[in-house]
Amino acid sequence: MKVSSDFTSAVVSNWSAESGSRHVSDSTGRVRADISPGYVTDVYPVLYQDRHLQVIDKPAGIPTIPPRTGGMSIATESGLLVCHRLDTDTSGVLVLAKSAAGQRLISVAFEERRVRKGYLAHGVGAPLAGGSTLVAALPDEGSCTLALGEWQRGRVQIGRGRSAETRWSVRDRRENHLLIEAFPLTGRTHQVRAHLSASGAPLWGDEAYGGPAAPSLGLHAWWIELPWPNAGDRLLIVTPPPPAFVEAWGAPIGLTPTGAA
Repeated sequence: MKVSSDFTSAVVSNWSAESGSRHVSDSTGRVRADISPGYVTDVYPVLYQDRHLQVIDKPAGIPTIPPRTGGMSIATESGLLVCHRLDTDTSGVLVLAKSAAGQRLISVAFEERRVRKGYLAHGVGAPLAGGSTLVAALPDEGSCTLALGEWQRGRVQIGRGRSAETRWSVRDRRENHLLIEAFPLTGRTHQVRAHLSASGAPLWGDEAYGGPAAPSLGLHAWWIELPWPNAGDRLLIVTPPPPAFVEAWGAPIGLTPTGAA
């Protein structure tokens, strides 16, 4: 079963009856359990849901779980169970569970590597002598298998620690900018960010890994495919990048995922 979202805004609130939309959150601001897929809540768009599962289009800027210092998060705002995490500044597909049974099924699928994911990344290269760029040297297809280690000063150690693997496909090039579809085969913290940086394409807005300062991070969780009996064996969810990502890229993005085919 494939679910594709045409939403381009991450947060929509107070939809009006005049616009033909539905207000689908309860008085607490949390998502009602009986809403239909595709409606936008006061908090975030719902891409798919059933009795045990809810898949949302996570806005950038909101952490998946509460930070150590406290504050809002997807987990606290939704009241649902977290199955995996996205970085605070990463937008896109996030799977939540409505029941412990649903969370167990998805967690086991992640552990057994039966979940496939694809990210859309905006990589940037620094100019080199002679007019070439780091980003121009990145091949159209490639992979990085550098180990990723402990967290230090806002980033993970690259080249030491736990095994990790990310494959990528360059989908577009504009001067020293790249639009990359990245496929993490393992699930390490900051994996796509660290591996693309180490490969010569640090992300837009990712100063921690050598990218330029920018208002938004050039990383979007584009699609996910997971085993799910209620969806007829496999469930594929795709959602386009938000306006901030498209604006930073500087041109419309009319791509469809290749890895999700």
